[in-house]
Amino acid sequence: MPKPSGSKASRLSAEERQLEQQRDELLRKQQELKVRLERLPAVLAEQEAEQRKRRAAAAGPAISPYVGRNSGKRGRGARNRTMRTPRRERWITQLKTFGWLLILGIIIFMLFQVLPKH
Repeated sequence: MPKPSGSKASRLSAEERQLEQQRDELLRKQQELKVRLERLPAVLAEQEAEQRKRRAAAAGPAISPYVGRNSGKRGRGARNRTMRTPRRERWITQLKTFGWLLILGIIIFMLFQVLPKH
């Protein structure tokens, strides 16, 4: 009982068509992956640069409180700004202290003037 040759041929052609579709799909996926592989180094470099920027921005204040400010030697108005050295800071603090002591002395003097004497 021989099998009909027509059904075998149609079965083969159906399998061939299925295999051809699978091959086309695999080729399409291969092309997509190749394109992604070519773009990947640029994307990774961009992500790394962005990460570096974020880390630098986050680490800036920890390194120096003046990193974010634009107050370098070349900045506008840097020439007429006075430097605050420790000696100058101490002098300013002493002046403030003597000023407050003078005000306190005046207040005490005025209180003694106002209080009744017995």
